[in-house]
Amino acid sequence: MTDATADGDNTAKARAEALHQSSLEAMERKEFEAAMEGFSEALALFRELHDVVGQAMSLHNLGLVCQETGDLSGAKSWFEQSLGVSELAGLDGGIMLTCHQLGMVAQLAKDYAAAKPWYERALTAGEKLVNVSVQAKTCHQLGICAHFLGEMDDAKCWYEKAIGLFEGLGDKQNADKTKKLLDYITNDERTGGDTDHPDCLHHQH
Repeated sequence: MTDATADGDNTAKARAEALHQSSLEAMERKEFEAAMEGFSEALALFRELHDVVGQAMSLHNLGLVCQETGDLSGAKSWFEQSLGVSELAGLDGGIMLTCHQLGMVAQLAKDYAAAKPWYERALTAGEKLVNVSVQAKTCHQLGICAHFLGEMDDAKCWYEKAIGLFEGLGDKQNADKTKKLLDYITNDERTGGDTDHPDCLHHQH
């Protein structure tokens, strides 16, 4: 590789990373069209550079934009592409985060049975990476899926595990949210309860 080629690659990489960052900021401001354009441009540059980490991130974030705008089929497609890149490159962190989002997309589509294996895979990756935050959030979501599927014993186990992990992180707010869901099940079992789901069941991570 010549110095000129190396300089060109460095310039392209800096531009791709700047585009990616500005797109993240646009997404935070809910400027979704600008975010889509920026992530797409960054993705093209990362592909030219054969930067697999950049590709996986850009594809994942394109999925997040679609998810935020309610385009669940688009989100699923982008996340699946991101996962494919992460799998080929052995990017455990990418696999963990994207599997979690694929679970979220299925859950948002109310396909709780389809969401579970994605969350379980995300949890396995989170345990491998010792990422307790992702483990806690994923256990919470697995509890919600089991709850909606009527698998109350499983739901209680997942909620209890999530509460323990959140408390270990000092995350009282999310621990309390999960406790409300666990309390709902135990109260329902004790009273013979009704079939309505509590509003907090729709809380997602």
